[in-house]
Amino acid sequence: MRHQWKGFVAGMLSSVMLLSLVTTAYAAYQKQATLDYSGIRITLNGQPVTPTDANGNPVEPFAMEGTTYLPVRAIANALGLGVEWEQATQTVKLTGGGALVSDQQAQTSTESFSRNSPAPIGTAQSIQVKTYAEEYNASVVVLEATRGDAAYQMLKDANEFWAQTPDEGMEYVVIKARVSINSVKEDKAVSLSQFSFDAYSSDNVEYNDTLIVVNPDPQFRGNVFAGGTLEGYFTVQVSQSDKAPKLVFGNRYDGSGGIWFGLSAEEG
Repeated sequence: MRHQWKGFVAGMLSSVMLLSLVTTAYAAYQKQATLDYSGIRITLNGQPVTPTDANGNPVEPFAMEGTTYLPVRAIANALGLGVEWEQATQTVKLTGGGALVSDQQAQTSTESFSRNSPAPIGTAQSIQVKTYAEEYNASVVVLEATRGDAAYQMLKDANEFWAQTPDEGMEYVVIKARVSINSVKEDKAVSLSQFSFDAYSSDNVEYNDTLIVVNPDPQFRGNVFAGGTLEGYFTVQVSQSDKAPKLVFGNRYDGSGGIWFGLSAEEG
């Protein structure tokens, strides 16, 4: 994550401290204190975040002795981090996700990316999605993008009976993505799949999205409630001559909006 935390928490709340309850070599102790629940709200890049526990139940932030405490799982999910509780050592473990093409951890960026300047692989972005059917806030990151012969071999390994070659002049790109659902209106599940993304060429022409293959496990497909994260693989087909294809997530029916990701990756 390098030093990206500063950029993320700016605009959320000042003087914020994650409630992790991590013990050290010192003996555990108990302390009585007055907790102030005063309707503290959280935003990420101006978008509201509804903190929930591992079961999706709302968790309210509180203040104690002048310091504001936030639930670590909710904040980790909002920033696209994995979170795990290790009982043996009483440790909250935060992770940046799977390995990237460049072997760097995923990092959420405060930079402004766009269709003509998409986010590089490994850079997470947040988005507020609102359609006639659903409204939610999500953190999205493309973790890997493998194309060419290496991608074709990944698909063959996923299904030994499959041998469909790409269309003439085209090649496969196998993508690993992670989407964390930070908040959802009316506590609905968000349906995610490869069709949550659209692939475009470097000159801004949409690729056909009707490609049907057996993707490597875990496949990017599932329903996710607030506080949940889906990570998996899906495949698109791009022109062999296209050196800088890209993806968009959350764009509207007319193509506007959405967050953009570059797919410049290793070739097989």
